[in-house]
Amino acid sequence: MSLSNKTYQPVQSISIKATADLPHARFIGYDGALSGDAELSLGVTEVSWLDEQYAQVITLGTAIVESAGTIAAGENVTSAANGKARKAITTDAVNGRALDSAIDGGFVRIKLVP
Repeated sequence: MSLSNKTYQPVQSISIKATADLPHARFIGYDGALSGDAELSLGVTEVSWLDEQYAQVITLGTAIVESAGTIAAGENVTSAANGKARKAITTDAVNGRALDSAIDGGFVRIKLVP
């Protein structure tokens, strides 16, 4: 499903200094870069940011993340190596739960978990 057909409701967002260029709809780590594979993320970018800018990151509520693989509604979600969302397995850090389904390269709504 395209990004234009998705809605989201951020409850809280914070600013963090970007340590790399950050595309929109990606998990961001506590270091200001894209989250690595299975890493706990700070939140999700709503728009793209350039290196050294102060990026606004959604940290609570629902957000839209680009998918790296197939995700079904209700599944736990973690970060892929490029900050995209992927289905979490038992040993992965869980960053949220999918509110709908997505295929590789699509967009999925995520309920962020603290």
